Amino acid sequence: MLVLGIHDGHDAGACLLQDGKLLLHSSEERRRNSKNWAGVPEYSLKELFRRTGASPGDVDLIALGSQLRTTFPTRGHKPVYSVLNFLSWAGRSHWGTHLGRRVLSRLRKRKELMECLESMGMGNKPVVPFDHHLAHAATAYYFRPWQGPATVLTLDGAGDGLCATVNKAEGSNIQVLAQTPKYHSPAAWMYSSLTAHLGMRPYEHEYKLMGMAPYGDPDFIGDGHQESVADILRRSFSVEGLEFRNRTGHIASGIQAYYKKRLYARRFDNVAAGCQLVFEEMMLKWVKNAMAATGIRKIATAGGAFLNVKANKLIRELPEVEAMYTFPASDDGGTPIGAAILGYVKLCQEKGQEPQLDLPKDMYMGLGFEDADCEKAAKASGLPFRKMENVAEEAAQLLVEGKILGRFHGREEVGPRALGNRSLLADARDLRVIRKLNFAIKQRDFWMPFAASVLEEDAPRYIKNLTGWAYYMIEAFDTTPEGFNDLCAGTHPFDQTIRPQVVNELNPSYRDLLRAFKARTGVGGLLNTSFNLHGSPIVGTPEIAIDTLVKSELDALLLGSYLVTKPSSATRD
Repeated sequence: MLVLGIHDGHDAGACLLQDGKLLLHSSEERRRNSKNWAGVPEYSLKELFRRTGASPGDVDLIALGSQLRTTFPTRGHKPVYSVLNFLSWAGRSHWGTHLGRRVLSRLRKRKELMECLESMGMGNKPVVPFDHHLAHAATAYYFRPWQGPATVLTLDGAGDGLCATVNKAEGSNIQVLAQTPKYHSPAAWMYSSLTAHLGMRPYEHEYKLMGMAPYGDPDFIGDGHQESVADILRRSFSVEGLEFRNRTGHIASGIQAYYKKRLYARRFDNVAAGCQLVFEEMMLKWVKNAMAATGIRKIATAGGAFLNVKANKLIRELPEVEAMYTFPASDDGGTPIGAAILGYVKLCQEKGQEPQLDLPKDMYMGLGFEDADCEKAAKASGLPFRKMENVAEEAAQLLVEGKILGRFHGREEVGPRALGNRSLLADARDLRVIRKLNFAIKQRDFWMPFAASVLEEDAPRYIKNLTGWAYYMIEAFDTTPEGFNDLCAGTHPFDQTIRPQVVNELNPSYRDLLRAFKARTGVGGLLNTSFNLHGSPIVGTPEIAIDTLVKSELDALLLGSYLVTKPSSATRD
């Protein structure tokens, strides 16, 4: 059985699942080099069939990651946003949401998608749109690293008229226990709206607010005010049972006016701190209520709100939580995978077969490039390059010498986290690299922390209370004194937390590089951040990787087995 999973909203992408095995995933933003790209993932679809050798004619089912085409206003206002916001306001009750979902699903824009499918020979294939949050839930549940049931939670800005669900999952059944309409979304109308209130881009720059939060005081009142930011937000949003509640009476432009009036003359760091604190408080209450309802203390989570690593940390540390897994591609880019899984399970049930899913433990499910591709791109660039005899040893030596390297190797990661194969690497002991990365390469805001890759054998001496599956940079942990000392540039400088990628046999070539660096320094970790310029997606091709080298102050590029440098670089052969 061959299932094609597609998401044609923002963070568009596609994947192929054959007989329960994920063959390949592609994110359209990396094919087009346009961040958060929305629309039919035409380039990805073509790459999937070209690279896997699968025939479009053999596809048994096309599974869509939403019943409504998800979108968000990050590139300017469009009339459709006003319509959608009105429908969200009208659908603040469950009956209104249900009515809106039924009506809008029949009006779903599908012409471009069907034209693309028809041009590829799939115009007559069955197309099944799955609920957006069910697609998120499927990724969390079916990728969970344990056997047995799970409490499955989803939370994002919105998808198919909903922002959150609570599910009880066992076997091949995901039972929905509760749903929260989009109108009540704390992710959209609190976190993202406050991101916009602070002058940043909503639905994209929430991580900046999270990074700023530790510097502020959420309970500070100050002269001329009667209550703190946290107090205001606690009155604005709450948790009732298994659902969230928006108590402001506003969304969209109305919620912006609400915040402008109530948060006037508040320090931006205190606004960030208040938002993060109240978001965490709500998440903890919601999770505890959900576990009480299901009776299951192992939780699996997905949806964009679960990219908040600080909230994930607190959830994981709850004494009630026996185990926690967050799907690393929790943004909408992961929904093609969830949809494909749901489509496969549906086909199995129709045929009276037991689903036999064989899903990978790692996130290296994207496109890969051979050394021949890398050599061709290097030659075309005109830049100095050479083939390395021992990639790990030579790269480690450059890092010891203080160089900042881009690494483009093997298959790309699925999701927003770079896990060594599309990464910028540096010596995490050297705080000077932060300034160079922020201002000369990434062009990021000065307060933003970086992350670190840590060898599994060294993780216990660097990270406190290391539990769960810390392989994906999706959770935060406290550092030990040695950890903060050795990895200071890859931690949050204020609260000394770390968002680690624990490296083991899931990525042997990257592990070799880290071990080679440790052999020279005694430090079993490196600063790791995504390989891209600010405002661009993670590099998707050797050519874009080279272009990023040229346009930044990056010292050198590890391009497969090749080292690409600049004419003036000290690493030139």
